[in-house]
Amino acid sequence: MTEPRTTSEQDAAPAARTGPTGTELLAAVTSVPGVRAIEPGLGTTLRTLDARLRRNGDHTSHFGLHIDTAGGTALVEVALDRSRPIRETVRDIQLASRRVLADQAGTADAEVTVRVQSLQ
Repeated sequence: MTEPRTTSEQDAAPAARTGPTGTELLAAVTSVPGVRAIEPGLGTTLRTLDARLRRNGDHTSHFGLHIDTAGGTALVEVALDRSRPIRETVRDIQLASRRVLADQAGTADAEVTVRVQSLQ
């Protein structure tokens, strides 16, 4: 039988965050006019499930979103409505995403890919 492990102050301290979390980026993306919802595709779904099973990097992987802090890239998958021109909405998503990435991680030149999964 193993002895119960006690938690020291060092173990209880949260890890220092080195980049943006997915929830911050999702909030910025969904606030853009013309974005109806985050709509995950197969790729981000598999990445998110893999990250959660391995218990690593799950703060940067969400359904419909993947942030690669090492490569300076982000992938956002969205459903858009037709209230605005699609190109303008995609441009605004990219600008909002870059702003969040620059504020949180200092990555001003991040490459943001927007995949439009559906138009409603």
